[in-house]
Amino acid sequence: MSTSNSSYQDDLDYLLDYAREDWVGLSPVTAVAGAVAGKGATFEELTSATLAVIGDLIDRGAVPGDLIEQDPGFKAWSGTKEEHLRRIAAETKALGRLPETGEVAWIHDPST
Repeated sequence: MSTSNSSYQDDLDYLLDYAREDWVGLSPVTAVAGAVAGKGATFEELTSATLAVIGDLIDRGAVPGDLIEQDPGFKAWSGTKEEHLRRIAAETKALGRLPETGEVAWIHDPST
């Protein structure tokens, strides 16, 4: 990892706070992943880092899902953490680049 552990923890804490307040698109998640993967990282390395960040967020209570029109406006995906990460990996690979906000998934922490 090219970033210090405390910096990564700060980034995770920021993303979790954001996920408790709102739905988080993947742009801020991939930004953290880019810092983790380091300058010059390949698409595969960036994808792997993105999945690691999302996995850490899931471990702390956040869930991936889709925005919907009905209240509460977010629908968590069913399935296991591994299924979620496989789905995100497959959809990212299909894009051929890291997803932006509004693509693939949204992250939310429904515990609040």
